[in-house]
Amino acid sequence: MLAKAQYEAYLKDWYPGTVAADLTFDSRPWLGIINKNTSVRGTVYPKPVRYTNNSQGRAALYATAHANQGPAKRVKWVNSHIDNYAKASVENKVMVLSMGDDAAFREALTDEVDATYSGFADDLHFEAFGDGTGTRGTCIAGTTATVLQLQAGEARFFEEGMVIQKSSNGGTSLDTTGQERTVTKVQRDVDKVTISSGFTVAAASTHLIYASGDFGIKANGLRAWLPTGAGIVAGGGSAPNTFLTVPRDNDTTRLAGIAGVAGTTAGLEVTEALVNSAAVGQKEGANPNLYLLNPLDRARLALETEQRGRYAKVSATSGNISFSALVIETGSGAIPVISDPAQPIKTAYGVDTREFEMFSAGECPSMFDDDGNFYHRYETLDALQFYIFAFYNIQTQKPGAHVYIPDLGY
Repeated sequence: MLAKAQYEAYLKDWYPGTVAADLTFDSRPWLGIINKNTSVRGTVYPKPVRYTNNSQGRAALYATAHANQGPAKRVKWVNSHIDNYAKASVENKVMVLSMGDDAAFREALTDEVDATYSGFADDLHFEAFGDGTGTRGTCIAGTTATVLQLQAGEARFFEEGMVIQKSSNGGTSLDTTGQERTVTKVQRDVDKVTISSGFTVAAASTHLIYASGDFGIKANGLRAWLPTGAGIVAGGGSAPNTFLTVPRDNDTTRLAGIAGVAGTTAGLEVTEALVNSAAVGQKEGANPNLYLLNPLDRARLALETEQRGRYAKVSATSGNISFSALVIETGSGAIPVISDPAQPIKTAYGVDTREFEMFSAGECPSMFDDDGNFYHRYETLDALQFYIFAFYNIQTQKPGAHVYIPDLGY
């Protein structure tokens, strides 16, 4: 029997701690910056919020104050952990043949573990900006049966070999009881994804694409908590109006975030949008301390500010990494601007980082080793398998502390 001690050099025992965090959060700024709470157990994570003050029982006349008194408005977000797994396996022969300085560029087990960690981190990154539905892409004009033309920037959430599913009814249900297809090509520069063969319900504009197994059960990211651009309207009744049982249309600003404003001055659109949107946020009681932009939009901002820009470092809440920020003066003070590739192009979030939290039951992600081993042997194959997992979600107690800009204006 091969003892675990003989595999110590290949099982990446140095993953726990800051190295694991660095692997996960490097090049994924919002995922790294968001506060982490790894001690949340139980089936749900309730977060009470008071979204109005007790103004009913106040008046210049005592009798009127007495007659009109009533409690402040309180609601409770009841969020729950979602599950995420990444499994991989390596044949024993491949591991043996790749061992040694002259055998391969990297030992097979080490490389596969790294690749699995990276893939898991990419999915977490996608979720941190997502709406909780698992939608990875929306087909637009130019889509054919086997070539999916996606919205700007969405191809980055796909990989060759990924198994996908589709919805043609706006995400109410999957087509053809969850029929699957495999991605055979990803053209990231033009946001096209080619699949192995056409779906029975042919892909067309407005159809939504999901990774297999993710439909409707992903974490509540920025678009879930701040769907201002998605059209919450008075009257309530349907998503995104009601969220985690809370009717957000009762006070959309405090329960669904603050709508920012687009820039209109030619050549200064991004700067103007950020400056004015922060002022709008402060007017409504928000105090954003970080802006998130797509790298292309941050580059545009850098060109707009030219030599006037100041730069700073924003540290991750886990690991030993930090991210470069361009600091701009806004209507509510100086705010660092971070570029994050998962941020949709031509949009922005102004967040108060103190009011966002990624909660999990244990570290997120973790590598299974409860029995003392990072790997498990197949019964019928000469191979080892391992898996990475996490039980987590994302929470803000105060959506009204944040600003969403659905259009930067250029």
